[in-house]
Amino acid sequence: MDDSLTRDYLALAHHRGLGPVALARMLGRIGPLSEIRELPKARLLAAGVSEAQAAILLRPAGKAGLSRQLREELAWAEAPGRDIVHFESARYPLPLREIATPPPVLYVEGQPECLAEPAIAMVGSRRGSAYGRRHAQWLAHELSAAGLTVCSGMALGIDTAAHEGALAAGGRTVAVMGTGVDICYPARNRELRGKILAQGALVSEFPLASPPARDHFPRRNRIISGLCAGTVVVEAGLKSGSLVTAKFALQQNREVFALPGPISSPHSRGCHQLIRQGAKLVETPDDVLQELEGILPLDRFRPKAAPAVAGNPALDPVDASLIAQLEETGSLPESLASQTGLSAQELAVKLLQLELAGLVTHQVGRYFRV
Repeated sequence: MDDSLTRDYLALAHHRGLGPVALARMLGRIGPLSEIRELPKARLLAAGVSEAQAAILLRPAGKAGLSRQLREELAWAEAPGRDIVHFESARYPLPLREIATPPPVLYVEGQPECLAEPAIAMVGSRRGSAYGRRHAQWLAHELSAAGLTVCSGMALGIDTAAHEGALAAGGRTVAVMGTGVDICYPARNRELRGKILAQGALVSEFPLASPPARDHFPRRNRIISGLCAGTVVVEAGLKSGSLVTAKFALQQNREVFALPGPISSPHSRGCHQLIRQGAKLVETPDDVLQELEGILPLDRFRPKAAPAVAGNPALDPVDASLIAQLEETGSLPESLASQTGLSAQELAVKLLQLELAGLVTHQVGRYFRV
């Protein structure tokens, strides 16, 4: 792993006179480092590289010139399930090479090989509603079962639901971090982080031990969209960071999808705005897969059809009627009692039985169909 190009990319990304942002722009505008070093200095200056930057670019790092931090990072990458992938590596994700500012290096932990698989991004509000979390988990589950790797940012809310849906389907999921890949952020997702390591990968362009910072997350978002053939926005307010991810996806010539929601919910307004601007409306997983045909090798990828509740012979008429009464945004027990004519005790027993059967879920005081 400790090859000269890895050392050079790391040294340049850490260099105070250059840094990862400037280096990413040069990679996107000029080409890989090995080609940059073959160009005449005049050509670099004409491309907007300063004299000082050109001198830094043309100077190999060498083992002796590595800082303690870089040596520690190279040692970290020697452990199983860890990798530092530079822009010219064969392990670098091909879709990221196409974006305007490709990250010079990626720190990867978990199952690095899943970065080479067809992927779909799924993002949304950190304060996602029960409606949004439920649909994010369902969509991620079905798209993962259809063969796509689900990519998100491991934030609370919709991101977490998307990762959980993919994991429940036994599929792959990638979390792109706004911190160092060795930092668990948010801390509440420590258990989820462990599951992703076993069944997917954690990815970051930020050095090890980097804490969360405000400017990290927009940079992180371009990687989420850049890794994938399309981005699904599940819930987003009008000022949501998820709209930033959708904007990056458009700039990267990726597909953008949006899930419609209740018109009374502020979490739906960003999605509805995207749909008005031309994003593909998503009602089922197949809406995503049909758009991606011809872009990805999806001949073998088809969502598993969910069985219709009405066709379940184990349901008695009262149970079937009760499930039919459940609204998309969830139903309160009081409303269900009024609609079905069941007493509070009868209703509670029925709902508990349906929940144990996996046909109904209970979230924040409301009941939803599964």
